[in-house]
Amino acid sequence: MVRKVSITEAREDDIPQVIELLFHLDAHVSGAPREVLKMTPQGESHLASHFRSYLENPYKLLLVARAPRAGIVGMGDIALWKNAEVWETPERKEQWYGVIDPGAWVEPDYRRQGLSRLIVVELATFARRHGVESLQLEYSASNEEAARAWKRMGFRPIGVRAGAFATDVLALLSPDENETR
Repeated sequence: MVRKVSITEAREDDIPQVIELLFHLDAHVSGAPREVLKMTPQGESHLASHFRSYLENPYKLLLVARAPRAGIVGMGDIALWKNAEVWETPERKEQWYGVIDPGAWVEPDYRRQGLSRLIVVELATFARRHGVESLQLEYSASNEEAARAWKRMGFRPIGVRAGAFATDVLALLSPDENETR
């Protein structure tokens, strides 16, 4: 069943629902039940401030998918960044790129209606209006559903970001206590 959903710029009063969608995204990626995920008051304040910056900054855009009676059922955002002026090569000078982060999220009951696609089209259009050529995003390597969706929208992996706990790195790389330094 196709439902009428509109894609609009977020408003200040949408921020609590956007934060709730982030809980749903994190629960989906981590596999943890939503009820288990907790946020500190400082964390919630930080996220609210972060998303508020999207409403105030002309180089950022926060979109929501709004369904009648259901409220916000999806979201997506983009921030435009200028490459640091560290390279003398002409192709990098003044180059801007758009970062879609944390990505687009649509609630499961509203998927398969093209909402993610509509959100990404709006984000890419915003980027192009600002002269941006390159779009970047990040998703969990374990999230095969996201990998397929982003691939269908033209995104391809261009690098690898790896993570480790500092204690693990130190345990593997620190000299053995018996060795001399």
